[in-house]
Amino acid sequence: MIVGFLGYSVAAVFYLLFSLLLLTTKQSGFQRQALSLSVFFTLLWALAAALQIWFAMPLVFLYAVETLRNGLWFLLLYATLVPHFEFSQLVHGPWRKKGILLGLLLTAILQLGVGFSGFNLNTLWLVSQLAQAIIGLWLIEQLYRRIELNARDAIKPMCLGLGAVFAFDFSLYANALITSGISFDFWSLRGFVALVAAPLVLLSARRVKRWSTKIYVSRDVIYHSTLLLVAGAYLLVMSLVGYYIRYAGGDWGSMAQSGFFALSVLVLVSLFLSERLRKRLKVQITKHFFANKYEYREEWMKFAAVLESQQGSPYSIALKAINQPFDCQYACLAVTENGRMVVKNTYNIRDDDPQALLCLELFGQQAIEHQWIVDIEELKQDSSVLPFKVHTNSLHNINKFSYVIPMSTDAGFKGLILLSAPTAIHSVNWEDRDLMRAISRQLAVFLNLHRSNLALAESQQFDTFNRMSAYLVHDLKNVLAQLQLLSKNAVKHKHNPEFIDDAFETVDSAVNRLSKVVGHLSKKQRVDTVVAPFSLKPALQQVIKSRSISLPLPLLEYHLDDGFELVCDQERFINVLTHLIQNAQDASEDNGSVTLRASQVEQQCLIEIEDHGEGMSIEFIDTRLFKPFDTTKGNAGMGVGAYDAKRFVEELGGHIHVQSKLGEGSLFELYLPIHKI
Repeated sequence: MIVGFLGYSVAAVFYLLFSLLLLTTKQSGFQRQALSLSVFFTLLWALAAALQIWFAMPLVFLYAVETLRNGLWFLLLYATLVPHFEFSQLVHGPWRKKGILLGLLLTAILQLGVGFSGFNLNTLWLVSQLAQAIIGLWLIEQLYRRIELNARDAIKPMCLGLGAVFAFDFSLYANALITSGISFDFWSLRGFVALVAAPLVLLSARRVKRWSTKIYVSRDVIYHSTLLLVAGAYLLVMSLVGYYIRYAGGDWGSMAQSGFFALSVLVLVSLFLSERLRKRLKVQITKHFFANKYEYREEWMKFAAVLESQQGSPYSIALKAINQPFDCQYACLAVTENGRMVVKNTYNIRDDDPQALLCLELFGQQAIEHQWIVDIEELKQDSSVLPFKVHTNSLHNINKFSYVIPMSTDAGFKGLILLSAPTAIHSVNWEDRDLMRAISRQLAVFLNLHRSNLALAESQQFDTFNRMSAYLVHDLKNVLAQLQLLSKNAVKHKHNPEFIDDAFETVDSAVNRLSKVVGHLSKKQRVDTVVAPFSLKPALQQVIKSRSISLPLPLLEYHLDDGFELVCDQERFINVLTHLIQNAQDASEDNGSVTLRASQVEQQCLIEIEDHGEGMSIEFIDTRLFKPFDTTKGNAGMGVGAYDAKRFVEELGGHIHVQSKLGEGSLFELYLPIHKI
């Protein structure tokens, strides 16, 4: 009695909340009205069943309420099957359709009347209720078989829920006819069956468009409710087994029962703490009970929260944002800089991972140009799926990554994201690809905004530099005025000893002021450049000669023809190398070594500057080395030398690569195009 009363009472409370949710919706329509009435009469049925158990009322009154409930569920099932169903179709339709509902209504009236009169027609009512269960199962089968394929996912939860209710009723009443009496054990569990069916019907109420019922059901609620239901069922089964052990175990039964129950709880906790089990459960719930794979509102909120975080560089934040919904084991983000793909951030792999570099080489520019998400596993089976051609001979070497996702904006930002096979979803379909595409577009805007902010900050720094230069020019003018005045007075007073003393003081002051100005402007800005071919070896020898005034003495290793030529501004080229060698000397001990090398790599000239000095950290190289006006020399430098070298090389169409380790030294590699103006 307690179990039965509790089951029906909880079901009544749940269907009451369901009815209140339906009342809050403003949409109209016959299906929506039929749903509201069905849920309301199920509430009355559950309440009547609880009262019947508590007050031992005759079952015939409950049969009447149950018949009305079943009739309304039949009406909803039929209305869901027929497109644009209206009540007038039922009134003016064939008699076989009206006969079922009229028969049910008449049966309910007779059951109420017989209940008040006291006649015993129990067998007749059992046959009537059994027939209703059969009709319900038949309607569910017809609905699921005849409805459009694209709508099956929407009505599947309702079919499962109502199917469980009518199948249980069929077993109950069939057993009652065979045994000439209703099993109270069966009867007590009906409330729990109706309770399980309620959230399934609620899911369909949210997904079937023709019902016009907008009810939000959180996936987390379904997920945690499922975990709770499974845990409860597991503990119930374990309790029954433990009771049997105690019953059959004699003197040792109580101890064995306690040990078994403790072990079962330990197994349950270990299973539910398993991340793999939780992921698989989420996948199954999403796959079978929701029309969409993702709760886009929640996904977008999580995405925005990741972008708002300040943990890591913008590239690491972007990679975390796109990997969050898919939970891939490996990931890589690269952007296009000066015509080549440069890896900016990785997850669980190295920056120079061979498979990542191979993916960038095979798919980089073409995937961005065609805005095509490349499925590598699919491509291995059929190379014709791509709108562009790739060399498929190397695909067997790629097993870490499964998807190549392009990023681009109209402002010119271009990049790629590499992902391994997702572990958070069962399989990748069009919805996953759409989510990948939507996130990648937002990340392209996010990263392009980051680069724009850097360019703006750089421009502001140069503006500050220009303002500072104005003050320095002012100082130079003052020095010039002093020297001009001295030169003018020298004509008349050059033989005056006092004038000579004053002249030396003026010159000393001018020297001091000019020394400060020259110190600040040692790396001056050139406006006019002369681009022309020049011999490389004499230029490098000039650099070595100019820097031989400091220790350690630089060495030249030349591996090209003596007549090898480059095409660029020779003066600026010499200044860039001079500054880089000076930096290497500053970072080395007097007895150290600094080497300047020249060689050819394919169609590029490679200039290397290597030292064995202090070295630099990876963080310093990524964040400070090429940042303008960031210097480690205090007032002795302005922090534009390395930045100017990078700008010069990239303007020629080349690039700089830096390798360094703290305490071991640094290697600057300048890749310059050959004969390119």
